[in-house]
Amino acid sequence: MRIILFILSLSFVNSVSAHEFYFAFAEVEYDEMNSRIEATLTVSTHDFELYLQQKGIIQGDLNKNKSDSLKMQLIEEEIIKHFNLSEGINIDYSNKNQKPYLGQLRLDGFETNLTGTVEFYLSIDVYQPLKSIEITFDILMDKYPNQQNKLYLITRDEKRTIDFLSSKKTQLIELN
Repeated sequence: MRIILFILSLSFVNSVSAHEFYFAFAEVEYDEMNSRIEATLTVSTHDFELYLQQKGIIQGDLNKNKSDSLKMQLIEEEIIKHFNLSEGINIDYSNKNQKPYLGQLRLDGFETNLTGTVEFYLSIDVYQPLKSIEITFDILMDKYPNQQNKLYLITRDEKRTIDFLSSKKTQLIELN
């Protein structure tokens, strides 16, 4: 009898702490021919909704906020704070006439999936060819310290996998 109670209590403890690790994924494609970068950011719907609710950005689920332009703007701002692309080391900030390499990252839309994830579609215009890019990908890391994010970077010649951890939230990536 004690063994059965012990096993039941272990299964209860495991179910209570079943969400010890958190993951988000991004696929980023640099399309040189069309001078743009497109990204798909995938996070747990439940975790991200809870995150936005606790920040006072939304009430209820994400889909109920799609038609509210103010809420969508706040969601976009929150995503861009934690998933951002910027010029790498190839920009000359001393040249006042030099145009930026990248435009502003924007949220083009999102879809919630039956698998419990939400996919955010983002894009950014590229004004000059990039030699490197700096990527920050720390979404949900301030809420969940064990958050681990993985990014797949697709360029003309290759596909790379880059890991982002709480200790490594921003990375400079050389492009060939």
